[in-house]
Amino acid sequence: MKKNLAIILILVICIGLVGCGSQDDEDTQEVSAMFDTEDEIDEPALADSSEVIEGFIEEDSADDKSVIEEPEDSIDNLTADEEPEDIGLPLYEVSELDEPTIMYASDSVNVRQGPSTDFEIIGFLRPGRDVTVTGQADTGWYEILYNEEKAFVSDKYLLDEMPVLQAEAETTSETETEIEADMASEAETVSDSQPQDTAEVIPVVEVKNVAGVIFVGDSRFVQMKNSVGENPCTWIAESSKGYKWLNDTALARIDNCVGKGSKILINLGVNDPGNIQKYLTLVNAKAEEWTSKGATVYYASVNPVWENPYVTEEQVVYFNSQLQSGLSGNVHWIDSHTYLNTIGYKLVDGLHYNSETYQNLYAYYMSCM
Repeated sequence: MKKNLAIILILVICIGLVGCGSQDDEDTQEVSAMFDTEDEIDEPALADSSEVIEGFIEEDSADDKSVIEEPEDSIDNLTADEEPEDIGLPLYEVSELDEPTIMYASDSVNVRQGPSTDFEIIGFLRPGRDVTVTGQADTGWYEILYNEEKAFVSDKYLLDEMPVLQAEAETTSETETEIEADMASEAETVSDSQPQDTAEVIPVVEVKNVAGVIFVGDSRFVQMKNSVGENPCTWIAESSKGYKWLNDTALARIDNCVGKGSKILINLGVNDPGNIQKYLTLVNAKAEEWTSKGATVYYASVNPVWENPYVTEEQVVYFNSQLQSGLSGNVHWIDSHTYLNTIGYKLVDGLHYNSETYQNLYAYYMSCM
């Protein structure tokens, strides 16, 4: 009996389990049906999805390729394109002379960087100025040495022989008269900040000559020497010179004549006002050496300029202020710039003075030593 009851109980449990399984299947089918009808998750079949994903990958790869792929112009070509463009100056060839020769300017003429008027002006020659010619360009222009560098002058303005002095004097006199007339007519329109050629020059009556003076300078000292006539000074001066000439040439000449009691007066800078630091370093070092030998060293300020194509009064004033503040205690500063502005002066070309002004300067320098 007990055995029969056990069998019946097992049968009842099995029937119950079968019923529960059927219900779960029905629930699963209902849930599947719900998802099949939901638009938001209606996904394509696996094969289709793969095609879509693959398409996106290919498109992204194409974009990446367009970004990282080098352009037709390589980096080297781009670098070349960034180099300065050709400024269009004409090409030329120079035939060097077997030996340098001396020639003379027949008139006032510009000195240029190249052998035609297309090139920049870097200076000028006065009538009768001698230059060393080193070659001739295929344009006909002469290659010359100017400030110890190669430059060019039109062949129409260089002569093998010195021009006739009388004709030169008449031309110079007429030119100076015209320049002075122009300056006088323009004086009223010049601003207060711009240096002017003063109308009156007060003559200096007495000149105090001092023995043992060595003047070191450029064309302004060359002309001063000619204006004052016979004098007891030593003149070490050449036209169109500056720091390079002082260092390479003038110092050796100064060293040969300096001694106890010598008075060395340097006046350079109008031709190269940008070399302030070079002047300071060189002059301070040599002043210490010369002072130890018993000499006294002076530096005279660069004197006023007027309108000219080479240097401005603003550059002159700045040069003077920087040099004065930077010179050592072994160098005595002479402010001839202020002196000329006080008594008056005459400029004949914006850079150089008339004879009376040079005589005044000479007397002033002597009075300071």
